[in-house]
Amino acid sequence: MSDVPSVTNPRRRRLTPEARKAEILDVTLALLTVKGYWGLTFADVAKGAGITFQAVLHYFPTKDDLMLGVLSRRDEVDIRSVAPQDHPVNDAAEFTDVIARLIARNAERPELIRLYAVLSAESLHADHPAHEYFRERQVRSLRELSDLARSWYDDPDELALQVNCELDGLQIFWLRDRDVDMVARWRAWARNYLDVKD
Repeated sequence: MSDVPSVTNPRRRRLTPEARKAEILDVTLALLTVKGYWGLTFADVAKGAGITFQAVLHYFPTKDDLMLGVLSRRDEVDIRSVAPQDHPVNDAAEFTDVIARLIARNAERPELIRLYAVLSAESLHADHPAHEYFRERQVRSLRELSDLARSWYDDPDELALQVNCELDGLQIFWLRDRDVDMVARWRAWARNYLDVKD
């Protein structure tokens, strides 16, 4: 049985360019969990999406373009998906729970975390194709974290920076040692920094 995700009767389905691009990204994301970043090829993606190699290249001319597309797709379901939609986060305990849900969701997709870590480090060079993406993502991430703390913390921007650094470091540590319970470590940090009680 093939480990390459595929679609049903792919060559008979006509999709808009937007839908086809989204499908390619969804297939790529599924493949990453099976093959990892280094094992993934454009041929795998083409087979999984039921299209030609050239069709994949039409939407994503390079592997970096494809990987950035995957990360952007993941960002469509970001911290807002684990935050309450009907009210602002009101206190440190609720803030801690929101971040814990985000960490737990990310932990289910280690290949995506690894991809993020690799591209984030590589993109520190100003001429890297992902440089601007990660710069903008950092700004957005800090803003979203700050917004979650704005109604209850005296300096939400500082808290956002501290949390962002904690989460980035925690994920790198976890990639090297999967025995680490990221949610437990996050809650320990929140107890010390935010005085959140269990």
